[in-house]
Amino acid sequence: MLKPKSLKGIGLFQLEVLHLISIGKKENIEAIEKHLDDGDLIEYIFNKYRDEFFVVFNNEVYDNEALNLYFQNYSGYIQGNERRKYGIMNEDDGLLLIPALISDKIEHSSVDWTN
Repeated sequence: MLKPKSLKGIGLFQLEVLHLISIGKKENIEAIEKHLDDGDLIEYIFNKYRDEFFVVFNNEVYDNEALNLYFQNYSGYIQGNERRKYGIMNEDDGLLLIPALISDKIEHSSVDWTN
């Protein structure tokens, strides 16, 4: 049983997105930001690329609401900062925003990590 608002699965979602990027899939930055704003990024990516996913994100195993909320918290913050904050230079590299935002979580949480 997952804790309420658990981000379990965020790493697997990132791996799925990296797979999509590796096989040449593209998303416009604006499309990703729209689904960030709408709070349905997980469903949008999973439903669009379901045949390419190895893990199922249908809200049965992972808390899609919590995952979407994590991404939605960046709404407004990243718009216009894609290049400066995340180094994303091309309009059709919107998928790169997803691992970039997950890297933010790692950067902030890793302060308390040790070997």
